[in-house]
Amino acid sequence: MHRMLALLPALLLAAADAQGAAYPLDGRDVVGFTTFRTLAYEDTFAKIAEHSGIGYQELLDANPGVDPWLPGAGTRIELPTRYILPAGAADGIVINIAEYRLYLFLDGRVVTFPVGIGRGEFRTPVGVSRVVAHLENPSWTPTPAARAEHRENGDVLPTVVPPGPDNPLGRFALRLSLPGYYIHGTNKPFGVGQMVSMGCVRLYPRHIETLVELAPNGMAVRVVYEPMKLARHEGGAYAEIHSGPYENPSAEELAAHANAWARAHGVRLDASALHKALAERSGVPVRIGEQH
Repeated sequence: MHRMLALLPALLLAAADAQGAAYPLDGRDVVGFTTFRTLAYEDTFAKIAEHSGIGYQELLDANPGVDPWLPGAGTRIELPTRYILPAGAADGIVINIAEYRLYLFLDGRVVTFPVGIGRGEFRTPVGVSRVVAHLENPSWTPTPAARAEHRENGDVLPTVVPPGPDNPLGRFALRLSLPGYYIHGTNKPFGVGQMVSMGCVRLYPRHIETLVELAPNGMAVRVVYEPMKLARHEGGAYAEIHSGPYENPSAEELAAHANAWARAHGVRLDASALHKALAERSGVPVRIGEQH
């Protein structure tokens, strides 16, 4: 734990670090910087996402119209490395399912990682739990549903999957107080930033290694579903809007929410900017108004 705390100052202001992106809070609700990358012929979004510590879906959303498998040499893309922080108390771990992203608030700083989430009928549940155990080289005990799904695909699972390259939990995991749920690594990094799991939250291998060192037992874990995040920043009003993987509120519902927020916070919205942001849902913070 102390080793990673000592490393945090070196991570601060990093747009996308091998160990995660970390920023000082200083009372701000918007952190990070807009960054861009010009691609080589062999680049794909999957490769760029893992190398840059970004989720696959958020890279897609930030760059509409770009072919993720053959983007083309010389194509300039945006790396979505600027974030509006989730609403509510800035304490412990907050996972916003709607943006496939985890935030760890610790000692006046925030570290953020992309995550993979539950798919289909195995939705990652919203709610509050806590970290109860740190696991290294965990075994995986498949649920009946997991065994049935694998059996349908011709893969008969053992009662317990031992540690190793075939274990979907990866090398490290945090067990939560919510029975049966973990925040863990993965043996399939491509799934980070997508709906891939049976309800657990998965991180890139290098990110879970950082998280297990920073998150002590007893730390609160709050899972939210916030497709629109709003913030006042440097005299302006900003919105970060995602096309949620589970429920996707209508433009009218989100506009009503934004207008109510603006009235409560002394903000004058630009109707055309808000309409454009709602139409694009790029997952990137955009200016939608001014502070009075």
